[in-house]
Amino acid sequence: MDKNRKVVITGIGVIAPNGNTKDDFFCAICDGKTGIKVQDAVNMAPYRSDYIAQAKNIGFEPLDSPDDEERTIQLAYTALDEAVNDSGLSSKDISEFGIRCSLSISTSLGGNLRLMKYVSEEKDKSGYSEEANPLWLTDLHLYTRKILERSGVKGMSFTTNSACAAGTAAAGTAYELIVNDRADLVVCGGCDPLAEFSIAGFNILKAMSPTGCRPFSEDRDGMILGEAAAFFIFEEKERALKRGAHCYAEVIGYGLSNDAYHITSPDPNSGGAIRSMNIAIDRNNIDRSKIDYINAHGTGTILNDRMEINAVDKVFGDYGKKIMISSTKSMTGHCLGAAGSVEVAVTAMTIDKQAAPPTISLVNPEDKFKNYNFVKGKALPSKIKYALSNSFAFAGNSASILLGRVN
Repeated sequence: MDKNRKVVITGIGVIAPNGNTKDDFFCAICDGKTGIKVQDAVNMAPYRSDYIAQAKNIGFEPLDSPDDEERTIQLAYTALDEAVNDSGLSSKDISEFGIRCSLSISTSLGGNLRLMKYVSEEKDKSGYSEEANPLWLTDLHLYTRKILERSGVKGMSFTTNSACAAGTAAAGTAYELIVNDRADLVVCGGCDPLAEFSIAGFNILKAMSPTGCRPFSEDRDGMILGEAAAFFIFEEKERALKRGAHCYAEVIGYGLSNDAYHITSPDPNSGGAIRSMNIAIDRNNIDRSKIDYINAHGTGTILNDRMEINAVDKVFGDYGKKIMISSTKSMTGHCLGAAGSVEVAVTAMTIDKQAAPPTISLVNPEDKFKNYNFVKGKALPSKIKYALSNSFAFAGNSASILLGRVN
């Protein structure tokens, strides 16, 4: 690692259930406007909940015909184009970086919707259907390929599939590439669409709330699924400053861990979460008392919320009760492989705008949480120098990323 190489975020693009651009999205987040609603995009009758959080500017169907691009790609293009434009660059500029520009992206369902469409179609006696041509299976990896083509990236590319920690892991990979002098610029981000596949899975686990997403609340009863895409331009700091780019935040450190506890349940002792937060903070020896805000993973499930607050307590001690904490999943739902990306975007804009977003549905915290400094209702204007974003996932995956104000 070259300690002289710093990383900044110079472009952000977001499409989410409560905003179709980064600015609309962050305004909605600050104002406490939710995208979680009872909707008719999918038949929810067989499931425990009628609520989902759907991005609104494109149709729900993931694949209408063999020639259509997946909904994943539609979402990703929207956020990618905004991030590139926001950075002041173009795909031509990015292409001219050659192998010094890389791609680091995440998803859980990207590419899989095509396979599910094929296997679910009614086949004729020959094993084929008119709508599900097996030749499309050659495009199973179209997600990464399409993003590479559209962005102009010519260097290394990485796709992370570590479930709900994937978006944060992709951002961490981008950070490592630049710090270790493998790239000067990285296009990174994450995207996941709504799909009955994931809705059915979380329904079987009885993790979906029939009443809405209320992280850390005494009466919380589960999560709500959402969809989103968030993309970024990560850039070597001196290069970015030299070209006059706006820097939303500096990436200070990144931690990745695994609690190896259970395929779906988190370690109640918070082992993976504690390690990922400590690694991110200690990367550049940041004093824990300097961290002002945590964007929590905060799904609204009983086990996850307790595990995360226990981790905050173990990592920060008594100071943990002073840090502003919120879960923006209360407004976006859980966007799976894009969740970490969306929350990195929130955290970067929190630092840039100096406003900590709320957990809108939090009125009465669980007794174990009552002494913590949860942001409620609407955004809280505040001086924020350092902010941490957490993502914790199935199979024990844990990822944390620490952002700071650009000096």
